[in-house]
Amino acid sequence: MSFTVKGMCKHGELAHRRKTAEAALTKATELAKIGCYHIHIITPEGRDYASSEFGDLPRSRVARRPIQKTNPHP
Repeated sequence: MSFTVKGMCKHGELAHRRKTAEAALTKATELAKIGCYHIHIITPEGRDYASSEFGDLPRSRVARRPIQKTNPHP
């Protein structure tokens, strides 16, 4: 499963693959900072999200860790 991040830069189209939606969003942000435009993220299912839709991109569920109780008095 991989997400594809595409963007146009002054030398042509760039495409990067990332394993998670969060990593794809990070790469999209990096591309925007270096001056790329028309940035899109394509999900493993083929859904194409334009930068204006990045807020709608499904995120990975966060694994919950059990709360560990600490004993203040050993």
